[in-house]
Amino acid sequence: MSVSKRKARLSDGIVRQNAVLMSGLFAGPVIGAATGLLNALALSFVFTLVTIFSVGLCRIIPKGAAFAVRIVLYALIASAVYVPVIMLTQLIFPEEALNEIQLYLAITVANPLILSKTESRFFLRPVPQMFKDAIGFTLGFDFACILVGSIRDILTDNMLWNLRVNLPFQIPSMGKMFGGFILVGILAGLCRAVFNRFSPRRGKAGKERA
Repeated sequence: MSVSKRKARLSDGIVRQNAVLMSGLFAGPVIGAATGLLNALALSFVFTLVTIFSVGLCRIIPKGAAFAVRIVLYALIASAVYVPVIMLTQLIFPEEALNEIQLYLAITVANPLILSKTESRFFLRPVPQMFKDAIGFTLGFDFACILVGSIRDILTDNMLWNLRVNLPFQIPSMGKMFGGFILVGILAGLCRAVFNRFSPRRGKAGKERA
């Protein structure tokens, strides 16, 4: 069944095609930036606003434009959206936290939900279904990002933001890039195993994937 004829489900982006834990489309920023809960929340906040507003604005670009031209325009629109979003983010989150992850915040303008899922999935649906689908994929990223940030916060410093978590050990390497890579890999493997075990349609999942 084609994407346009299937009803958008939030669970697609949150679980079945999670951009970090299932498809790995945008795992890099989570590995590099989500070293703690605060950083993860900041990254998720920027990612969510940039993605949803950019997808909505990019919808107005004529479909008759050349594919390469459309992709460039998507990136330009996302870059324009990023400016007010980052200004708002600076009013909410501490400057120190944003300085640590500013590179990863900036590359949200080139995330695959804007540059590829728009063409292959979102824009094939009516506008209300498009936004529902885009929100599902965005929430999926946010969930993975916050989960990874929380676990790394706990394992690195036995803290969850400002709350003390009593553990008999610490793993400082979880705050490093390779620690994040290992953690995301473990979580991705667990998610795939759980999904394949409990999904009643696991045999058809590959055929239906957009």
